[in-house]
Amino acid sequence: MKRAAIFTSVFLALMNMQGVKAAETKLPPQKKARLQEESLIRVVDGAWGDASPWQIEMLLNAIADEMLQHFPNRRLHPIVVSHASGGPAVLFQKGPGNEYQVMLSAKDQNWAEYVYEFSHELVHILASYEQNAKPEHRRHQWFEEMLCETVSLYMLKHFSLTWNAAPPLPESRGYAPTIQAFTRRALSDRHRKLPAGVSFEQWFSRAAPQLVSSPYMRKENELVASLFLPLMEQNSDWRAVAYLNAGDPPKGADFREFLVHWYRSTPRHLRGLVEESIQVFRYDKPQDRDASFASGSDAHSAPGTQPNPPAESPGRFH
Repeated sequence: MKRAAIFTSVFLALMNMQGVKAAETKLPPQKKARLQEESLIRVVDGAWGDASPWQIEMLLNAIADEMLQHFPNRRLHPIVVSHASGGPAVLFQKGPGNEYQVMLSAKDQNWAEYVYEFSHELVHILASYEQNAKPEHRRHQWFEEMLCETVSLYMLKHFSLTWNAAPPLPESRGYAPTIQAFTRRALSDRHRKLPAGVSFEQWFSRAAPQLVSSPYMRKENELVASLFLPLMEQNSDWRAVAYLNAGDPPKGADFREFLVHWYRSTPRHLRGLVEESIQVFRYDKPQDRDASFASGSDAHSAPGTQPNPPAESPGRFH
């Protein structure tokens, strides 16, 4: 997620006004050790400010638990999370135990920022981001970035609705108004709406060439994400995202061809989300054997077993 934090210090002030006490909570050493042993995610010591690694672990595991409900039966290697002064990212290089390595820039008790950042990077992992080392995938990487943004918004909405009744951290119920304000701000940014009198088709025809050349165009990605959020909310099964980077799309594929390749790579019973995504861009649903493709298998093998990317690939994926 190649971006500065999108929210200002007003939320820090709001949080302090709420008197969040999570950092003051002390867990017995035995309970902390058990939580770490059972966790999918491990947070290492770093410049987290007044947030403790075990608190961050609890929150990130709650995020992962919620997201994995949309990916039934999906299993992941452990994830090691470190603090970084730069933007959030997931590294191509795995850890010594084949762990994913995620960097977050959130700090202190700004729990909404952890939700926003980690949700984004977790979608990259679930989409088998390793395959984006290939030029054929990088060409339309903006689409994956947009999906990550969409799911970040989804998770913010989820936790803003549930935090008060079921806070993921001990004694943090008072943080609910802050994450609710954070979420409202994220959803109401003016740049997330189409300009007056401009249809999405008109807007996208102008934006598409820029998105291909630069996948990290924040405002453009966030506008498309606002259109995809209802789609993700209406589809509880997101397993098609896991096939986004499966196989190799045709060299030089345009965006429609990229989406058709995703459709073809996804098992038939999981294609609902893909079909609705294609409809957002006003493309026709692909035929089983679209004339523009000469692909092999109708669906690629399940993700999660891709080889390491080539040596020349970038070290970080934002």
